[in-house]
Amino acid sequence: MKKTTSLIFLVILAASLFMGCSQKKNNFLNRFFHNTNSRWNGLFNAKEAYKSGMAKLEDSHKENYRELLPLYIYGTEEEAQAIQGDMETVIKKCSRVIEYHSMDIKGKEYCKWIDESWMLIGKAYFFEKNYLEARPIFTFVAKKFKDSDTKFEARLWLVRTFIEMENFEKADEVIRSIVNSKNMPEEYLPEFKATRAHYHIKLEEYDKAILELEEAILVQKKKKVLTRWMFILGQLYAMQGETIRANNIYKEVVKKHPEYEMEFWAQMNRALSYTADDGSSFDIKKVLLKMLRDDKNIEYQDKLYYALSEVYEAEGEEDKQVRSLVQSTVTSVDDDYQKGLSFLTLAELYFARPEYVPAQAYYDSAVTYLPKEYPNRAEIENIQLSLKELVDKMIIIRTEDSLQALAKLPEHELEALIDEIIEQKIADEEKRREAEQGSGQSSTSEGAFANETSIGVKGQWYFYNSRSLEYGKSEFKKVWGGRINEDNWRRSDKTTIAIDEFESFNEGAIDSTLTEISDRSSYLKDIPFTEQAMAASNEKLEQAYYDLGIIYKERMSDNRKAVGPWRNIIFRFDTSKNRMPTLYQLYRTYHNLGNTDSANYFKNYILYRYPESDYAKIIKDPNYAKNKSDVKKVVEQLYQKAYQYYEMGYYGAAINKVDETLKDYPENELKVKLLYLKALSEGKDKSKEALIKSLEVFVAKYGATAEGQDGKKRIEILTTEKKEAVNILPPKYTYEPRARHLAVLIVPAEKDIESIKGSISNYHKAYHATTSYDISSVLLDKGHFMVSIKQFKDEDAAFDYYNGFKKNRSSLKEINASGYDFFIISYTNYALFFQDKRTNEYLEFMKKHYEL
Repeated sequence: MKKTTSLIFLVILAASLFMGCSQKKNNFLNRFFHNTNSRWNGLFNAKEAYKSGMAKLEDSHKENYRELLPLYIYGTEEEAQAIQGDMETVIKKCSRVIEYHSMDIKGKEYCKWIDESWMLIGKAYFFEKNYLEARPIFTFVAKKFKDSDTKFEARLWLVRTFIEMENFEKADEVIRSIVNSKNMPEEYLPEFKATRAHYHIKLEEYDKAILELEEAILVQKKKKVLTRWMFILGQLYAMQGETIRANNIYKEVVKKHPEYEMEFWAQMNRALSYTADDGSSFDIKKVLLKMLRDDKNIEYQDKLYYALSEVYEAEGEEDKQVRSLVQSTVTSVDDDYQKGLSFLTLAELYFARPEYVPAQAYYDSAVTYLPKEYPNRAEIENIQLSLKELVDKMIIIRTEDSLQALAKLPEHELEALIDEIIEQKIADEEKRREAEQGSGQSSTSEGAFANETSIGVKGQWYFYNSRSLEYGKSEFKKVWGGRINEDNWRRSDKTTIAIDEFESFNEGAIDSTLTEISDRSSYLKDIPFTEQAMAASNEKLEQAYYDLGIIYKERMSDNRKAVGPWRNIIFRFDTSKNRMPTLYQLYRTYHNLGNTDSANYFKNYILYRYPESDYAKIIKDPNYAKNKSDVKKVVEQLYQKAYQYYEMGYYGAAINKVDETLKDYPENELKVKLLYLKALSEGKDKSKEALIKSLEVFVAKYGATAEGQDGKKRIEILTTEKKEAVNILPPKYTYEPRARHLAVLIVPAEKDIESIKGSISNYHKAYHATTSYDISSVLLDKGHFMVSIKQFKDEDAAFDYYNGFKKNRSSLKEINASGYDFFIISYTNYALFFQDKRTNEYLEFMKKHYEL
């Protein structure tokens, strides 16, 4: 009887729990049911998904200790997509908890897990980088649960959301509301102080960030978080130039025994932030040298040598600094960033001396290894290219001068010199092979440069013998930069590889090398013994001198060095084709230098000797060049209009436009192009025979021009009745990687264009919340709309957007699944595209020039 009664009671209890658990009735059974189910069912699973996502985020995140560490790890766009599945699970589970277990009765919530569910939804949206969804949720929680401590957590996350949205004014408002609040639990104080520090860091208010972070550290109890904050504090002090405080902080970080990478960088940063004002560097160098001897730091040796070089720089020991930087590049295993940074520092050192030949080589290696997003990379690339051109011109000048000097030597002296060099090169080759056998490596840094020195004796033979020059370049590359194209290039021990390669190098190859070196005729073939060869050598010299002056002036902003090469042209070569522009460059450059006498000399020379030249007209009328440029722009526009008529088949209109242009502007730089277009149009308007005749008349007069050559090909094809296409005019589109771009989506006219624009707008809100893009649409043709997204500063920015757009499987899922044509395009090409609307033609151009 007792068991029966108990069973009946359990049945009634179960029925009341599962059938009568109203969300609108506040009683014990209802609260028990909803609290239990929400906590141990939906909320539990949501927390597990959230933990999983955070673990993935932490695992994928790689700290960049060279830059200021972030106080909070939120992940990149790619990392956000990687955890999107977990975050969607969080949102789904918590939404069900709220829907089925919320007991909101007369404005009061009686299920104690609902606020936490709302917070998890907000955080999930936040880590998806969907800040527009996260913001109202945190705002709601702060207001709805104003009587609970959860409101403080919600406000903190609201501040972080506004910071990520770069709405710093709103972030400041919420911060001030927290400051004015009463009774904030102590458990939230560390995060509040750290969040304020985060806010000031984003605004680059580092002094204020330091104050907030110091207070946060005082109340933070979690060791791992505390150590990270201390490390960041040290970085902030170093950025503010307070190196002594920074070093003291880094010492404390080391005492906390963090994970090894952080401990390593704490020691590194002590060295990197050292200045001579900090006192003796003995302790820092002692630590670095000890770390270099530690086997566990083999993969970090490149960074340690770099840090050591920074200490030597602070001490003014430039030679030791250079040696340490070289060691940094040699010991680099798999850190391209560090290798590139060391090469860049070497490049800047040699550039400042100035020693342009080694500077150019180091800049070249720096660009090879530094990432695309490296600060001022474009400027570095410009210097690299300028130096490459400069060094190339210097080598041409040295080569041709040396060859001409050799041509003037008596035959017996020349033969003796060649024999001496052959003997030296054979000795060098034997030493090199002995070194390979002894060390298993192709060369050393000293050997590479010693070779350059020895070959350069008596006439600097090294620089005008092409084989020696290429050998030197390859040796330099082996030691100083440029990866070897092999599968195991990252191996730190190359000895085995070198031995394997050496064993396969047979005696026949060695004999062949020695025979080639001993061949006297190979040293004579480039010497200009004839008048024709000497004239060709002089032409190379003239152009190299002119280009060298331009590089000094335009690229290096060095007017003083520019005048030297140009004066060589004027006083050495009477018939130089560059004589007129050189005279004008000398006039302008001396004027810029404030050397009035020299400037007037070259100005008067131009006006007296060449009074009808453009340069004389520019000197007399400073607006002459501008007016001429304006005319060119107008003619280019008229030419484009005539070309459009031609493409559309309106040949008569094209001819009229050409005639009008030549009448208004009889002498212009596009005259030949215009006449060629007219010849084509006249022929196209009649018959094939008429086209051939029209082209023959044009070719007879302008056969030496590019258009004339193209006309000849056209005539040949027409007369042999071949069907292959000929490029009548230059390609329509131009590859402009540094120009402003926009993205274009081609959509069938029957689709809901506003809905598609809305999807793109939602994508921007979720994944590009900090960037403002303009979305517009226009009817492309009868069957299609064209949606334009703009603008992007260059190809790289547009290409990043293009990749993110194509890979998105949430906001843009339907658009990407539909297979609409989508491409990026420069503004200049966009104008051309909109004229003919040939999508496939542009897509072919994009496929060819952009790295899809």
